[in-house]
Order: sequence, then structure tokens, then C-alpha cells
Amino acid sequence: MFDEINKNVVTILGIDKLPVEQQQEVMEKLGSIVYQEVMLRVLDIMDDKEGEAFEKLLETNPTPEVMFGYLAEKVPELDTIVKEEAQKIADDAQNIMSQIG
Repeated sequence: MFDEINKNVVTILGIDKLPVEQQQEVMEKLGSIVYQEVMLRVLDIMDDKEGEAFEKLLETNPTPEVMFGYLAEKVPELDTIVKEEAQKIADDAQNIMSQIG
């Protein structure tokens, strides 16, 4: 799921034209932003009990696979949310890039 999103963001923003090291740096920063936006939306969707359980899970410092596995179980539309948030970030970044260039 995330590989496909990353490829789309790379292509939309023209990141693929950058040196590999810069591509990785840009994608890490964008990934962090997407992650934060996804978390905000998911926490709004979950009820209080699910939110508290998720907070307890986070305290254990889970792997991304475990964390997103839990979220996918509790929020069936997680894939859609991730894609939407990634697209929003890509669109915003593309708008900024077009204003600069």
C-alpha cells in the first residue's frame, strides 16, 4: 500500500528527478506529514475505548506493521484515508512547486 503511494507522490512531485539521497530525505519528511494527518483522522473516527486501546498500543512502541494492522482492524477505510492524505500532501506540494517554478 505505502509503496504505491510513495511512487505516486514521487512521480507527481518530480522527486524522481532528484538524486537518490535527496529523494529519500524528501519522502521521509512527506511520509511523516502523511502519517500525522492519518493519525488525526483515525483518532477522530475511533470511539473512546478504541482510542484508549490505541494509545496503550503506542506506549509499547509497536512496529509500523503492528500499529497499522491494529488500525486496519478498527478502521476499515484506513487504506482510503492513507491514499487521500497522501494525495492532499502531494497536491499541496505540487501547488507550491508550481508557484516557485
